Amino acid sequence: MARQPMQMNQRPPMPDMAGANMPRSGGNAPDPKMVDGARQNIMKPSSQLAAVLVSRLGAMTDEQLAELDRAITPEAAKALLMLLPELGSLMEAIAQSGQAGPEPRGRSQQPQMGALGGMS
Repeated sequence: MARQPMQMNQRPPMPDMAGANMPRSGGNAPDPKMVDGARQNIMKPSSQLAAVLVSRLGAMTDEQLAELDRAITPEAAKALLMLLPELGSLMEAIAQSGQAGPEPRGRSQQPQMGALGGMS
């Protein structure tokens, strides 16, 4: 049978979607060990994300760092540590060296605690 040419405002026919959806599993619950492992894995700090955070902090002005210092309360710090576990190692680095990373251009050489210094 020959196809009829489509009119200008006519929609093309929908393709057959039979079998396009994935079959439902038989209701099997996920393995609890796998779920626990996934939870632990997702909370592991990322060295790449930590490097990005250090870089961003290093690019901030003294005024921006002071604003972070005022905004990050101990309660907020706890929530931030849960959201970004990378902050834990970053805070340790700040506490040990007095700065979050390489000294940005134009800043003095004296140690500064910066925005995350008071989080511990």
